[in-house]
Amino acid sequence: MTEGDETLEYPSDAFPAPPRLAMVRPVGWVALAGVGLPLAVAQEVPAGQFRPNVLVTVQRFGVGHTVADSRSALAKRLKALPKFTETLREDAAEMLGSTGLRVEGYFSDGKGGTLVQAVRTVVLENGPVVDVVETTGTCAGSQVESAFADIRRIQDSLTLR
Repeated sequence: MTEGDETLEYPSDAFPAPPRLAMVRPVGWVALAGVGLPLAVAQEVPAGQFRPNVLVTVQRFGVGHTVADSRSALAKRLKALPKFTETLREDAAEMLGSTGLRVEGYFSDGKGGTLVQAVRTVVLENGPVVDVVETTGTCAGSQVESAFADIRRIQDSLTLR
């Protein structure tokens, strides 16, 4: 090092760590470690069936990123799903102690079936950045009775540690 140089560290005030998250894994669901996501679970089902799942993502943006930006990005992604039909929208959903967005709906799986999806997203200020935390739960239309309540319960259980 040269005189006057400084060492930058991660995590630090300038480079904060991503949020630490936790969620419930119901009986009959397994952790999907190694899929490149902070948290992910899937229901155990017989081979050949769609595997209901809940995936958690964290995306980091600069401080100029707004809740409106996240809502716009989510709307664009959902609109791109084949024949997406929204069944529930809650614009002031509580998530991780902040106001987030909750959207549920269904879309074509491209094989003559239907997938049902529940998405929750929230923007968290984290020092000089913002972290967008999103949970996406998906199951086949035929699995709604057996899996959708668990999907919602898993999403409800997400907490900051």
